Amino acid sequence: MRAHHDPEKRVVVLGGTGFVGRHVHAAFTAAGWEALTVGRTAAADVALDLTAAPPRALAAALDRHRATAVVNAAGDYWGLSEERMRHSFVTVTERVLAAADLAVRRPRLVQLGTVLEYGPLPEGTPLTEDAPIDPVGGYGRTKYAATRAVLDADADAVVLRVTNSVGPGAHPSSLLGKVGHALLDAVRRGRPATLELAPLRAVRDYLDVRDLAEAVVAAAGADASGRVVNIGTGRAVPIRRLVGDLIEVSGVRAEIVEREPASTTQVSPGAIAEWLQVDPATARRVLGWTARRTLRDALDDFWKDLLDGTRR
Repeated sequence: MRAHHDPEKRVVVLGGTGFVGRHVHAAFTAAGWEALTVGRTAAADVALDLTAAPPRALAAALDRHRATAVVNAAGDYWGLSEERMRHSFVTVTERVLAAADLAVRRPRLVQLGTVLEYGPLPEGTPLTEDAPIDPVGGYGRTKYAATRAVLDADADAVVLRVTNSVGPGAHPSSLLGKVGHALLDAVRRGRPATLELAPLRAVRDYLDVRDLAEAVVAAAGADASGRVVNIGTGRAVPIRRLVGDLIEVSGVRAEIVEREPASTTQVSPGAIAEWLQVDPATARRVLGWTARRTLRDALDDFWKDLLDGTRR
């Protein structure tokens, strides 16, 4: 029997086959929404390259699905120049806004930004929505430009500035993704792992990607148009401890070798912030959302997902 869906709960997830997008799609489905994924790969419900397609192509997909909400989780950044990130984030966001204007019914837009749009704060200072905007690095600058495009538009939109996330399917170029894949390789080879990493000095707010996905669902239905909301746990965790916990979860013997990266292209976007702790008070008040899962849950399930991938 086909499940009954509320006609007001129809969402299109852009970038729906990526790490975050897959979890966002799953969270909407679990919450009773009829969710459609749009992405560049054949795995998407609608294969569409948002960096090249005109707004009318996306508007047609929104109309066919009768979308009441659209989530912009699209965009590449790993190893890209600032110019290419600008195209990936800003140009795509402008096309999404244009598509929403062309649609028969203008949907609620949930735009995924980043806490790296803010400037660095002193250690011990929680990151609130009124913190100074002073992005360091191309990732933060281009994401902020995309946020500005959304806030300056005549759109029913919410911007979520999210912190680092981890969980099943984490990108292999992220810090914990890199560690997980190196540990998996050690399992395959039957030998200890040597983990060559940038210095593990940072202390950051890390979030289970499934909690992030639930925040997106909450934002799609909240009375929050025109708002910026920070998404995080409110806890700052030493990166060194997270790496150690993932090693422990894996059961793999591992040696960590810390080296300064040879070039800025080898630095992950989040590595720019040495200390970061989100204040989640606005998310609680405006979205009714709080992170529910522990980071140990996220690491356990990330590792299980890696192992399952070797068996498929």
